[in-house]
Amino acid sequence: MDLITFASLSVILVAQEAPDTRPSEAETVARDYMAAYSEMDLDRMEHFLSEDAVFTDRTALGEDVGPDGLMYESRDAAMGMLREFDAQYQPIELGFVWDTIYESNGRVVFMGHVNALYPTQDASQNYRWRAEQVTVITVRDGQVIRHQDFANYANPQRGLVPEN
Repeated sequence: MDLITFASLSVILVAQEAPDTRPSEAETVARDYMAAYSEMDLDRMEHFLSEDAVFTDRTALGEDVGPDGLMYESRDAAMGMLREFDAQYQPIELGFVWDTIYESNGRVVFMGHVNALYPTQDASQNYRWRAEQVTVITVRDGQVIRHQDFANYANPQRGLVPEN
């Protein structure tokens, strides 16, 4: 076998073994949905949710939160909760930064941090709430059917940061 034939055969074999690096439909939907969530673009976020979507945050803490955290069992219930949160706290953004994202069996796992920013009375600074977070988004037929948040509510970083 001459050198040119060997080189051509090697290129074909490598090309056949190269993994497909294009994101799956589930990952594309989940990334777009999480971008809307990060920006608190609730109308855009709602567009991705199936009517019977389930939104859970089993790690949530608070006076009205039970030992199993929070669970909302429809798009309307989840969006109602998010709209109440938005009205009460007026977040500028949730500011997710993901160190790792992967998809398996229609579940897209996001691992990183939430870097939520909230306005203060001083326009030159914002309040920042930062914690580790894992979110698992389950996508079926192009829609989000399950959203699971897991955040380190017990040990967040908190403080004032410059407005920009």
